[in-house]
Amino acid sequence: MKLVKFGILGILLSFLATCASLWVPINSIKVMSFNIRCGYCEQPTDVNHWSKRKAMVADIIEKSGADIIGFQEAEQFQIDDLMGLLNGFEAYGIGREEGDRGERNTIFVRKSRFEVLEKSTIWLSPTPDQSSLGWDARFRRTLTISRLRDKQSNKIINFYNAHFDHEGRIARLQSALVVLAEASKHQGEPIILTGDFNDRPGFDGHVALSEKLRDTAIASQTPHQGGDMSFNGFGRDLRAGNKIDYIFASDNFIVKSSEIITRLYDGHYPSDHFPIVSELVSN
Repeated sequence: MKLVKFGILGILLSFLATCASLWVPINSIKVMSFNIRCGYCEQPTDVNHWSKRKAMVADIIEKSGADIIGFQEAEQFQIDDLMGLLNGFEAYGIGREEGDRGERNTIFVRKSRFEVLEKSTIWLSPTPDQSSLGWDARFRRTLTISRLRDKQSNKIINFYNAHFDHEGRIARLQSALVVLAEASKHQGEPIILTGDFNDRPGFDGHVALSEKLRDTAIASQTPHQGGDMSFNGFGRDLRAGNKIDYIFASDNFIVKSSEIITRLYDGHYPSDHFPIVSELVSN
């Protein structure tokens, strides 16, 4: 009889341990940053053309369970495709060129979790309120902003999504300072920043951002997963340490985990960047 009781007790303890490992805090938020590669960059016959990748991109997003996603290099037709393949998201982002043309840093927000209170776009330049080229940048660059209300906690979150220039070193630093100037308007409020910053950890813009926000790959409570490379060049540029995509968060959050998702589909790459995902828990 004692053996039977012990066996039942053991099963119960094992069940409780499993439940504890699967428990997700009520204020947990999954955030993704994903450069999906511009839809016009490859010819339709290319194996990496968007028409051949969009289902893979949607599958990664769905499996990640992301609540908020910051996309970079998105064309409007790509956003339309993803809105058709995924359910339950609200999208916002405008083109970086005059007349709402060109690539956009679109933000996807899970509607069941968040209410979008405000949304806006500024340019990463000395004249952020108008479509403009900044410093030594090759292209116009933007910061997309969504002010959200978390329906679970009723807390406000300021979500930023950016794409820094790939050539302009001065522009990358100055773009970080523009982001920080915007963040100063919401001092004390929760802030999340996603983006492709086109430079490795430790560049001067990264250092500037790290004075006010935390790189979630560094601040994670658990070891960062998926290696240290986010740019892959569709498998043609696999260099250790080539991490140029980031998620930053204010100290209003505990960083539970951070991961670079390196999943391939029959050897094919969903994008020339791997997406990164962080799980944040509101303090």
